[in-house]
Amino acid sequence: MKKITIGLVVVLVLIGSLLLVRTEVTDRFNPLIPKKEVYVQINKPGIHRNPGGYDYTLDGYTESGEKQVVTFYAGGTLRKDAFLKVYTKGKYVKTWEEVQPNELPEKVKNKMNL
Repeated sequence: MKKITIGLVVVLVLIGSLLLVRTEVTDRFNPLIPKKEVYVQINKPGIHRNPGGYDYTLDGYTESGEKQVVTFYAGGTLRKDAFLKVYTKGKYVKTWEEVQPNELPEKVKNKMNL
């Protein structure tokens, strides 16, 4: 009985510590982190990755106007000044898509001075 209790405590501590550690992998599976849509503008070049693709780290805004830094991968260079809708869950980026300026929420337009 004592071994079962100790084992259960160890498992609970491990699970609890994983919920506190914030990485892309843990954010993906953490049920306490909400999904958000973040709008970004490609205003600086991506960092080239070997063997290919680019990493972008950009400031973006949620629909409510909250600022959030987003890092994501693209298979090629992205068009300068393009607007993207990035689907995130904490640091985890599920996917992104290009949107037109008229599709941006009003609070995002105000934050981006459009």
